[in-house]
Amino acid sequence: MAIVYKARCHLLKRHVAVKVLRPELVEDEEFVARFKRESQAAASLSHPNIVNIYDVGEENGIYYIVMEYVKGKTLKEYIREKGKLDWEEAVRIAIQICSALKHAHKNGIIHRDIKPQNILVSEDGTIKVADFGIARAVTSATVTMAGANVMGSVHYFSPEQARGGHVDAKSDLYSLGIVLYEMVTGTVPFEGDTAVSVALKHIQEKVKPPGELNPDIPKSLQDVIEKAMEKDQNKRYQTAGEMIKDLQRVLKEPNGNFVARSDDESDMPTQVFRPINVEKEQQESRAESKKRPLWRKLLFIAIPLLAILALFFYIGSQIYENHFVMEDVEVPRVVGMNEQDAEKALQERNLIMKVIERKNSSQEEGIILYQEPAEGIKVKPHSTVNVVVSLGPKTIKVPNVVGLSQRDAEIALENVGLKVGLPEYVESDMPTGTVVRQSIEPNTEVVENTEIVLVISKKPEIELIEVQEYVGLKEEIARELIEGIGLRVGKVIKDYNQQYSEGVVYKQNPHAGDTVERGREIDLWVSLGPVPSYPKVLEIDLSQYGEDQEDDGDESIRVTIKRADDGQVVYDAEHALSEGVISIGLEGSGIVRYIIYIDDRQVKEIVVDFTKKEDAD
Repeated sequence: MAIVYKARCHLLKRHVAVKVLRPELVEDEEFVARFKRESQAAASLSHPNIVNIYDVGEENGIYYIVMEYVKGKTLKEYIREKGKLDWEEAVRIAIQICSALKHAHKNGIIHRDIKPQNILVSEDGTIKVADFGIARAVTSATVTMAGANVMGSVHYFSPEQARGGHVDAKSDLYSLGIVLYEMVTGTVPFEGDTAVSVALKHIQEKVKPPGELNPDIPKSLQDVIEKAMEKDQNKRYQTAGEMIKDLQRVLKEPNGNFVARSDDESDMPTQVFRPINVEKEQQESRAESKKRPLWRKLLFIAIPLLAILALFFYIGSQIYENHFVMEDVEVPRVVGMNEQDAEKALQERNLIMKVIERKNSSQEEGIILYQEPAEGIKVKPHSTVNVVVSLGPKTIKVPNVVGLSQRDAEIALENVGLKVGLPEYVESDMPTGTVVRQSIEPNTEVVENTEIVLVISKKPEIELIEVQEYVGLKEEIARELIEGIGLRVGKVIKDYNQQYSEGVVYKQNPHAGDTVERGREIDLWVSLGPVPSYPKVLEIDLSQYGEDQEDDGDESIRVTIKRADDGQVVYDAEHALSEGVISIGLEGSGIVRYIIYIDDRQVKEIVVDFTKKEDAD
């Protein structure tokens, strides 16, 4: 759905992860609307086991989410490294995931894509559930679209997701059951050649007990996994809280028999009921009614009183809400506006602007650089919106770094607010790694973040970079990835290709996995889409082939057309000479050579270009 970048926030001086929506998805207005709505919903979550979302926005057609940067690895990578996890470690990880889901479900958000790839293991062992990007707020119409729009990973989604049915919190718990299964066995429960075959197994096949794959798994944990993976939603854990309680108990009673499982058939034996004496029952009923006349009277008095009290309560609550309760207002976007316009826009929404900082930036003086709360967040009227205002570009005097070591020179330039470009290397009499000269002379006044290129003595060892796989990516994305690792885009050859759609890379040189020098050019072959094919009409004048025939008016000749490359006959029929010029339709792709035979005698060879619209000669 997106490309994720590691970035640094200059305001709070910390690293963050920035998820940018892929360019090809921006054109889909419905998808963009869902992206914004769901990411804003996910931003409301705050839990130690959920990756925090700091900001959601759009700038120049680029839709992005700024979120917490977690240093570590995915649970999928962790499982692959270990083969399978110790059951106690797996249970502790599952408890943390369950805790995150409990918080999300409480706030009306279903993840819908729980899988090891979306679970991060930080360096200190904390588990973080990530990518609520395709989650959506629970509504009465929370239904997953089947077919091409199926969300989530097919190996981990629930039977109701496979069927395109109603998805709720219990669907996340099913996926968690599969993740727990994979942690303790090292494999997913269902495999198949296609996504459809795996989906059918989720719906139809019974899972192989994890204890058969790993005998070390205690009985109680196997019961928890099997209950979480029940195909019937009503037989699973109904809440994440229930599952947490059983997982915690697994650690204390590994061989316990405490997991409650629901059965389809009742164990209650058949019972015989005594015959009902209707007359006796009526007598008892009349006797009972004589005993309770006072209660009936009190009931007749209490019901009207309760109705009157309920009416007064309703009217009072309406008056309170209409006259004393003020509706929340949505914070507008003021980033990019000048200070006066921003203050006016906020005042129109009954909000107060507070400047918490003024700092230099590449923006003009007075432009709003940052706002908190972010655009789209709902707050109470007369709330304060904190902003950071630009002081305009800052000018800096370039220091003299000639003669310093490369590292010291870079630190000196960065400390005063300048950027350091890619260095150049030359042979010189100065010590290795020393700055020989700098691209901007010392004491020159420049704008902050101006790039300075350093020329360093003696070229260092060649840095080698592994070429990545770019086949199957859009050209612009491939370019971005190539340049992002220090390589350059070389020749771009565009040609027709039957397998890849227009604008997609179908070949590259060097190939993925090759090791090349930094700065090496990568040649790309980009598809123009399938080769166009236009039917052709071939006209043949029969009169020029009738000179040797007797002119009796009914003379006919045989016309045969074969492909030159494989000899396949594409046309074979007899025609009377009196027909004159005949028209023959040809269909094919690319450029094809044909041979024309008259009465099995080759008379002509033609070349037909089906990529052009004009008829064949």
